[in-house]
Amino acid sequence: MDYEKIFSDTWDVFKENFVTYIIATLVAMIGSILIVTIAPLFYGLVDMAVRGVKGEPIDYKDVFSGFDHFVRSWVFAIVAGFLLLVGYLLLIIPGIILLILLLYAFPLLVIRGYSGIDAIKESIEIGKNNFLDTAIISIILWIISGIGSYVVFGSLITTPIVVIASVVVTYRMIENNDTAYTYVADFEEVDDTSSDANEGVQRPL
Repeated sequence: MDYEKIFSDTWDVFKENFVTYIIATLVAMIGSILIVTIAPLFYGLVDMAVRGVKGEPIDYKDVFSGFDHFVRSWVFAIVAGFLLLVGYLLLIIPGIILLILLLYAFPLLVIRGYSGIDAIKESIEIGKNNFLDTAIISIILWIISGIGSYVVFGSLITTPIVVIASVVVTYRMIENNDTAYTYVADFEEVDDTSSDANEGVQRPL
């Protein structure tokens, strides 16, 4: 996996709408004080990241889009939280491994429109099949998050970057994806001489 490309693409998406992402993150942080709003607001941040990666226009108010998926976002949060709790109770290491495997879960929840359980299942499957890459990306994202937590207002910048990066890497891992990765995907020409209709068609790598 080209880690440099992933974070280069992440930065391109972030800088395109950095003010919007920062404001939305601030709104999500303030709104999360109510606790019950945490899951839908984070869903909204992921949704904004997905739209940004696809090159669609975004607005800071899009952070509230998660309230249209209030139950689904909370089912996911509760199930994932329970699994992580069990993992950490089993001498911590299983919890860390599970946290790595769940890297793609929230992006899949938004991208695929999955139920929370289906998003978790596919994330674990992708993570198991690409464990080394998933672990390396996870560690990098943890470091970025850690840096943000130690700098005043740093999380306002690092949080959207981490969310966008998780979406970018999820798109990279998805095979036969129905949602085109149009913003930062690489393309190759499809040469199919058996059909004139396919000439000049491009597909994401």
